[in-house]
Amino acid sequence: MWASKMVPPERRSLPGERRTGPLRAWPGRDRFRRFLARAVALAVAPSRRNIAYWSICAATLGLELVMVAVLSDGHIYEWEKEVTRLFQQVPGRRTVFDVASFLTNTLSLPFVLLLLAVVGAAVAMGQYTPAFLLALTFPVHVLAQFPKAIIERPRPSAAYQGIDGVGGVMSFPSGHAEYVVSFYGLLACLALARFRSYRVRALIVALWLALAAATGFGRIATGRHWPIDILVSYAIGAGILSGLLWLRHALQTARAEILAES
Repeated sequence: MWASKMVPPERRSLPGERRTGPLRAWPGRDRFRRFLARAVALAVAPSRRNIAYWSICAATLGLELVMVAVLSDGHIYEWEKEVTRLFQQVPGRRTVFDVASFLTNTLSLPFVLLLLAVVGAAVAMGQYTPAFLLALTFPVHVLAQFPKAIIERPRPSAAYQGIDGVGGVMSFPSGHAEYVVSFYGLLACLALARFRSYRVRALIVALWLALAAATGFGRIATGRHWPIDILVSYAIGAGILSGLLWLRHALQTARAEILAES
């Protein structure tokens, strides 16, 4: 009797379970296994929601692959040059570029610190699923840049009449334009879930779209990318965002179901 009371709770067997070690009897570990199993089941279920998410991801990946083939010869279309010349005549373009680039330059220390702060804040608030998804945006972002290793599309430069640019290659895709949709789009979706006010929600969406537009404009106006690079990268970002929302739904639904069973 007394010996039974001396055994720490975490080392006691669950009802009907044969104990083979202290970890095997830990209720938290068993619940985590059930959570993962349920999340996987929800993620692969052929529901309308999942099919919609999968379709968007497949369509954007297909678009990226098609554009790799289309742009592999390095051709720059005349309409891209015209749009670039037009954008490069807009006053204040450098300021727009500086602000947008600061918020989307994943290779800069300030942005890395910003990302860590956002993920850390989510963890501190107990929002583990959002924290995981926000952190996941970075490696997925890196993988989405695979066309840079396949084709060498030239960037804008003085070699094109009436155009200023940084020159060089690897213009496609634009990592900044992709990430402003995937990362900040996910942030916007997470924020929308926390507010019910129509005005606040509209403001969140407007700020996100404004940042996305400013990022694309700035990349073209300062000669970093061509319009096709930006437009296709927006689509790539939307595909990544769709995949993140697919994971979010599966993880959050599984968590809610496991907690309801407790």
